[in-house]
Amino acid sequence: MDEIEIRDEFLSEEDLDLKNLSDEELIAYWNYWLEQAQATNEQDKYTYSHGVFVTIEEPH
Repeated sequence: MDEIEIRDEFLSEEDLDLKNLSDEELIAYWNYWLEQAQATNEQDKYTYSHGVFVTIEEPH
């Protein structure tokens, strides 16, 4: 599996213009987002967050 670079940056207006993306572009962005989300699984496996609420549990 290729190493995924984790980036922390804001998206431009052009990046957020989803309605004008082709199907291929939309799928590429979706897949990229999923890869970014999966990149931290091991680091945050004991963390749950929803909106403003965050809980951290110790491993059992």
